[in-house]
Amino acid sequence: MTLLAKRLRLVRTRQGLSQEQLGNRTGSSKHLISQVEQGRCGLTNPRLTSAAQALGVSVDYLFGLADDPTPPHQLARRLTAANARVRDLEDQQAQAGITDDGDFIGVAHIAPAAGSGAVVDDERITGGLKFRRDWLRKHGLNAHDCRVLRVMGDSMEPTLVDGASILVNLARQRRREGRIYVVRTEDGLIVKRAGKDHAGAWQLVSDNPDQQTWPPRPWPPDAPMIGEVKWTGRTFA
Repeated sequence: MTLLAKRLRLVRTRQGLSQEQLGNRTGSSKHLISQVEQGRCGLTNPRLTSAAQALGVSVDYLFGLADDPTPPHQLARRLTAANARVRDLEDQQAQAGITDDGDFIGVAHIAPAAGSGAVVDDERITGGLKFRRDWLRKHGLNAHDCRVLRVMGDSMEPTLVDGASILVNLARQRRREGRIYVVRTEDGLIVKRAGKDHAGAWQLVSDNPDQQTWPPRPWPPDAPMIGEVKWTGRTFA
């Protein structure tokens, strides 16, 4: 089943619409909507746009190019409001004579799996974590190009434990053997180390020493890289 099929059905059912109702709103038939949701066919661009508008989500979300369903105009308003809050905070700090030597990095409401994959239905910034500017510069990082995510699963232990936070550099898209990356597969987001097999083909490798449970697997050629993991933080029980 395609990502379009899964997301179209997910959003439609969440909003309590029947296939016939969605078809009427998009100039399509119930049969066509059913075929799309079964992955047997797609939607033309005009109908895809109509479906997105009818469901109140973005076209990129339905098509699998984004994981936040929020339409672009709403995202723009949120970004403007968030920037205004940051400016207010900076003004307050300046008035109080506080020297700000750090940058906030957005904490995203998604969790890449250190395992078989995490399905992402909602991706949004829920907070911020401040990192020292000199540390960011030392590691060649720009706060605007980074996100803090939470890891699920234990396939990357002991390097990354279940529930650990990771800083991901979204600007780093070039694979380097031995580095850890967040990758989008057909199963969802996963976090793995980049490796190569004896023939030189790229693999997704787990750090967990139990290689019987977590064996290396081929890096799917169509699996895009989200970014490189540059830092991790954890809570001790």
